[in-house]
Order: sequence, then structure tokens, then C-alpha cells
Amino acid sequence: MVARSENLPYSRVDDSIIAIDSNSGFCFAMNVTTARIWELLSSPMRVDALCESLCGEFKVDPETCRVDVVSILCEMRQNGLLKESI
Repeated sequence: MVARSENLPYSRVDDSIIAIDSNSGFCFAMNVTTARIWELLSSPMRVDALCESLCGEFKVDPETCRVDVVSILCEMRQNGLLKESI
């Protein structure tokens, strides 16, 4: 299970999302795909369920989706945008 970090202010700008981590002083710009992952993680979610949702929305095969999603989630976790696994 993964979920986004709490109390991280963000704003939608066109198809992207900008999140600001005031503790680290970093600003994160999320493209369309990453922004959608961020939105879906408003509640804790299993990676499989996240991929299933994204496959339908982005018309991508399950294997490619999982590889890409895991990569994005790892990067988000390294940057403090995700909570630890539940």
C-alpha cells in the first residue's frame, strides 16, 4: 500500500501538479502521469490497483505500466512525497 505524504501543499497547473515541501524547501513539478498517480493516492492504495486504474486511463499494457509506476513511486518516495508502506 502506498499513499501520498500528508500536509504537503500542492496546486494543479493545467495538466500538471506543483507540490511544495516547506521542510526541505523543494518544489516538485509533476507531469500528467505523475499528477494522476498523485491524485489517485489521496487514499492509501495497492500498487496493483493503481496500475489497473492507470492502464485503463492511459491505454498502456500492464507490464509497462507496472515498471513505470514502480519507478515513479520510488522517485516520489526518495523525495519524501509518499508515506512509508502501510
